[in-house]
Amino acid sequence: MLSSRKSLEKLGLYYPEHGIDKNGVSGGHGQLGGALRDKDIDGAEALLSKWLTHARKKGLKLVLSSESFFNQAESFYALLHERMQLAPEDIRVIAFVRAPIDYLMGNHNQGIKRHGETWRLSNHLAPVMRNGRPSLEGVPLIQWANAFGDDNCRFLTYQKPTDDVPQIEAVFLEELGVAASEIPALLPERKITNRSYVRSALELKRTLNTVLGKLPPEVGREIDWALQGYSDQHPQEDSLGSRDIPEPLYKDINGMFLAAMEPVMQRFPTLDRAVLFPAQESKRASTADLSNPYRPLAYLEVHCAKELNAVKEEALAQYRQGRQGYAFLKLLDLLGLDFEEPAAQTGLSARARGIIASSKMKEADRLRELGAYFEQHGLLDDALLLLEKALDNRPGGGSIKKLQRRIEDKKTVQEQVNTSGSDDAAQ
Repeated sequence: MLSSRKSLEKLGLYYPEHGIDKNGVSGGHGQLGGALRDKDIDGAEALLSKWLTHARKKGLKLVLSSESFFNQAESFYALLHERMQLAPEDIRVIAFVRAPIDYLMGNHNQGIKRHGETWRLSNHLAPVMRNGRPSLEGVPLIQWANAFGDDNCRFLTYQKPTDDVPQIEAVFLEELGVAASEIPALLPERKITNRSYVRSALELKRTLNTVLGKLPPEVGREIDWALQGYSDQHPQEDSLGSRDIPEPLYKDINGMFLAAMEPVMQRFPTLDRAVLFPAQESKRASTADLSNPYRPLAYLEVHCAKELNAVKEEALAQYRQGRQGYAFLKLLDLLGLDFEEPAAQTGLSARARGIIASSKMKEADRLRELGAYFEQHGLLDDALLLLEKALDNRPGGGSIKKLQRRIEDKKTVQEQVNTSGSDDAAQ
């Protein structure tokens, strides 16, 4: 849309300009969504009025697009209907709905790419079963339809680009009323923008994130852009997919969202059940080469030498300050930095001993520290028992509850992985 603005005007559509990064990634007209999210209704109205005035002067339809709009149906209702007094028939809402599993996989990838997460895939997915995701249960779709009317909303299933599936750009233009004969000339090359990192790049970035949070944001951005470039140039390395989720966890998540989405799919038959809730991908024979982080690391050494040196200096500084942990030491190993392998911890830390021995501490504190110690040694059931007793003594204990949730997530992942491993062995 951004690269076809002049052509679109000839077809009666006005698509305002917006920013884009050097990898072709953009949040669209996110400044409008951002203003509404920040409760700046005056700023949102001023921005929308400017765009609308330009469109009206030229006799064009205003077209806006941004993922930041998705969870803001009520805010848009207040802006468009209540503040600007636009008629319902003057507004059309088009949304592409992604398969929940694909969305969660994308969130995991994006969390590592842009938001500094260090979780492994199963650890990222396990809390979903406990907390759910209203946005994946169709709640925003219901809100848009209730606000603007079913007849003014068009909800379609997003399908991954393949040779036998129409490009999403073509579907969008058709929904906007562009004649079929005009669409082919507007379509870009068939490719994925903001492709997920390939496995090796994702694993490298996950490891780098253990120290990137302490460095200026521009260091992380340059590394992200470079790893995005590496991934775009090496699609044969493949990205994480649903096949990488333990089979029982996949079935549980898919089943939970299928039940939640049932009334939404009944109300909006344009949503394709088979695409939204597909069978799990078949497992492929894996090779160490596909997830070898040294390949994208060599790419960074060429394209981000300055940023990589900053990472090395920060990692070394943190190690000298006493930082340990598996992921952090893995980073040191990847970067070729010398370190001493830690000895297995067999006793309580000095801090834990101090808390347990202190007469000023309560029973809940002692039980919490013992729970953390048992977790450290992999005795998760025993750790949870101690934390339950700690909560009996301190029902409102925030740190106890946080530790309990973390151990429950670990246990869920452990159970799913063990079950999956048993199934694989049986096959």
